[in-house]
Amino acid sequence: MKKLFFLMILILFSSLAYAEKNEKEQTSVSDKTEKESNLPKFFKSFAECSYVFDEGLSYAQLTRIEVMDDRSNFVRENMMAGAYFTVQTVDLSFFDLIFTVSAYYPFYQAFNGMKQKTKNLFNYAVDSYFGTIITYDRLNYVILNFSIGMHYMYQLTDEYHMNYIGIGGSIGIDFPISKSWTITQNNFFSYDNPNLGTNKKVQVFDASYQFHINLGVRFSKKTQNVYSYIK
Repeated sequence: MKKLFFLMILILFSSLAYAEKNEKEQTSVSDKTEKESNLPKFFKSFAECSYVFDEGLSYAQLTRIEVMDDRSNFVRENMMAGAYFTVQTVDLSFFDLIFTVSAYYPFYQAFNGMKQKTKNLFNYAVDSYFGTIITYDRLNYVILNFSIGMHYMYQLTDEYHMNYIGIGGSIGIDFPISKSWTITQNNFFSYDNPNLGTNKKVQVFDASYQFHINLGVRFSKKTQNVYSYIK
């Protein structure tokens, strides 16, 4: 009788231990599954959101300043013309992003307001911008865009290979012409550090800033305008 009693106790404890172990394994599996399902949400949002593209013409004015103690500052300016291309997310889960790349050719340069002749005819610049964007569409027929982010430009000048990196921001206006076509106008400003690389050992600039004006067009069949001038 005692042997049977101890045998029943042993079976009872064994079953309880097995049930507890099985419950822990199921909890561990469910936690792992939940973590795995939550992990790709950040990446899935990029696959599920929409993208719009616009391109057009661009004008850029770049200024570099050397602060002088015994005389007026040295101010170098470049006026450049080129083209730009922009990709922007629409309805991203957290906030929308924008990326713009531009290519420029300098058509005018000045030193302290005096026009300078270009020694190298093959000077150029490549510009990029990545940031967040907020869209205000309560006006229906005029859509406002506000953006802030990081800015980088590479510029080949007569003297140096210049690299600029800094912070930038933009204010843009979209004009919905039709359901699929939109005219875009964007005004961009950045304040940069122009002393990257070995140039700072040769010539140090104390400040640098840029102003860009973009005028382009956007066509999208998937992301259409709710309001438009042409019905």
